Amino acid sequence: MNVIKKILKLSLIIILILSISLGIIFRKKIQLTYTIFKDIISLKNNFSLNNEFELSPIDNADYKDIVYKDANNVKLKLDIYKPSKKMYKTSPVLLYVHGGSWVYGDKSIPRAINPILDIFRDNGFTIISTEYELMRSNENFQKQVCDVKDTIRWIYKNSSKYNLNSNQIGIIGMSSGAHLSLMSAYSPDNEFTDDLDLANYPSKVKYVIDFFGPTNLNLLKTSGLNWDLTNILNSIKDKNLVASEFNPIKYVNSNIPKTLIIHSKNDSLVPYESSLELYNKCIEEKASVKLVSLEQTSHDMSIIFTQDIKDLTKEVLKFIVNNSPLY
Repeated sequence: MNVIKKILKLSLIIILILSISLGIIFRKKIQLTYTIFKDIISLKNNFSLNNEFELSPIDNADYKDIVYKDANNVKLKLDIYKPSKKMYKTSPVLLYVHGGSWVYGDKSIPRAINPILDIFRDNGFTIISTEYELMRSNENFQKQVCDVKDTIRWIYKNSSKYNLNSNQIGIIGMSSGAHLSLMSAYSPDNEFTDDLDLANYPSKVKYVIDFFGPTNLNLLKTSGLNWDLTNILNSIKDKNLVASEFNPIKYVNSNIPKTLIIHSKNDSLVPYESSLELYNKCIEEKASVKLVSLEQTSHDMSIIFTQDIKDLTKEVLKFIVNNSPLY
């Protein structure tokens, strides 16, 4: 009888501890959800559909132009935006990879998406914006994927110095930057190595947010491409081989990072089918994936409609919360 009483007592203590712990966790989740929800509602209310998409860069990085690698005498840099509120002992990281058709662009964060990234910063995240070697006269997907993966490896290497949580790294890519992000996140640690000083560090991330990213390069609508990229693609001898080698779908399995795909059915440059193929492959392999289909938004988001904003913000909200360190 005493043994039974002890077991019952111990069970009650365990249940009490679990209940208190779960209560604290769920309270934090509710608080986090409420905070992000307020930020997103404010963002939606202040978003003007009549204004042009604001592409001018912000300039408030806490650490600017940090050289993360110097391979083949090409110095590549990143910027760090610290959390505006400290919520965790070590900060989760969101890595931003810019678009620009693999030919243009830089690590500057456009003002138009800064409010979205500020939501992360307000909730304890560090934002890191990186650059990669742009294509000039030749196709250079191999080097560009290496650059993004080396940025992730640099984060692991320098996590203590900048108070970063290397177990909580997410990556967000825009257009061609989304393609490089998917390739970097899905491919194994030992692939796409470039800098010998970084090669032994991991390149694993927790999740990927893919905005309008190409997957199957053969689907690109070449009539709408810029002059530089058109010339580069036309110079490739075996386009099918390159398209196959640099298609993130080839790396999809059940263990890839959680993926949020955002794509518009009205995209005139990167067909919606590109993301649909990725989504279907993820479902087939039982990978964690969510596809948010926008109806009218243009590829560069210069045209974006109210319903698309609602759909986008709702799903981004859920994805942020589900991938916060509270989970």
